[in-house]
Amino acid sequence: MPVYEYTAVDAKGRNKQGIISAESTQAARQLLRAKRLFVSTLAEAAGAGASAQTASASSMPVFSRRVGRAELLTATQVLATLLEAGLPLDKALGSLIEQMRSGRAKWVFSHILERIREGQDFSTALAAYPAVFPPTYISMVRSAEATGMLPIVLANLAEYLDRQMALTRTLQAALAYPAFMFLFGIVVMGLLLVYVIPEVTRIFVDLHRALPLPTVILIAVSNFFRAWWPAIFGGLAGVIFGLSRLLRTRRGRILKDRLTLILPVVGAIAQNAATARMARTLGTCLNQGVTMLAALRIAGSVSGNVVFEQAMERIRDEASQGGGLTDPMREADIFPPITIQLVSAGEQSGRLGELLIGLARMLENDVSTRIKSASSLFEPIMILLLGGMVGLMVLAVLLPIFEMSSLIG
Repeated sequence: MPVYEYTAVDAKGRNKQGIISAESTQAARQLLRAKRLFVSTLAEAAGAGASAQTASASSMPVFSRRVGRAELLTATQVLATLLEAGLPLDKALGSLIEQMRSGRAKWVFSHILERIREGQDFSTALAAYPAVFPPTYISMVRSAEATGMLPIVLANLAEYLDRQMALTRTLQAALAYPAFMFLFGIVVMGLLLVYVIPEVTRIFVDLHRALPLPTVILIAVSNFFRAWWPAIFGGLAGVIFGLSRLLRTRRGRILKDRLTLILPVVGAIAQNAATARMARTLGTCLNQGVTMLAALRIAGSVSGNVVFEQAMERIRDEASQGGGLTDPMREADIFPPITIQLVSAGEQSGRLGELLIGLARMLENDVSTRIKSASSLFEPIMILLLGGMVGLMVLAVLLPIFEMSSLIG
């Protein structure tokens, strides 16, 4: 059934906008008139003419293929609240769509509503858009449909998404300032070497006197950059392009993730962040009734680290043969010791999901603390390095001036 976007005026003169499903434009107008709405504009939503049985993420317009995590979080929170208030799913989705602005999220949820009205399950409708809804989301909704706990599960999903976003924002914020300082320092050093230093040192060269070693080195470096800067930039671009291509391969991602885990300071943060994502996902899935094997598969895919994904695959293979989680986790030798202890306690007590959520919360707090400590350490180090390099340049320029002053004196 086609979906139409409309703008209308109600009996009190207030502007309304939203979507409506109808067999035709005329039928849509009749439905709106029955709601005492006077239509201003009515148009079929982009791509809405496709059958719900055949429409998929591939038929989605380019601008609609991605929905931001913030939009998904807001939609999940609103939908959970509406369902808890007692609205049926189709009415709750309709209310959610009406308050959305035109764009990616509205397009996706409009087509999900269309699929549900044609008889599909909510989880099946979500699974048609894997670029929007992660496997965790779909599996938990499917489990909720089987148990009749959709409002509670959506509320837990909203909390899960919020925690994941908070952890991501913390990591991004920690990397932003050092990255800016590094790029800013490179730009400043390049300008000094290419434009400022040559003008200043030309005076010393014209005097045809022996110059101090630091000044000679500075002049040589400046001349090299001025003569070879196209090759330098071309080489850097080639290296960046090659690394980006390498990191798109599985072997490249494995090398990068293994290197990240063994780096000082950064390694502990990466290990705890990946473990926290895995633990929260696994715990949330288990608490909402997802089977152990499916939960392990989902938890491995969201860890953000290929080394952890491989470890979770081995753990899943062991679990599929009737084994527990503790021994293969210990053999993987990548999980923090507290993880092994809590997983063992959870398996023995039957509270694995609950303990994993607690573990995730503890590790997330530890990651935030480590990031703040690392930031407070990296910032002065970056300032000292940049200041030291600029200071060496200034010293190399001042040494000949001091020598000439002593000769004149």
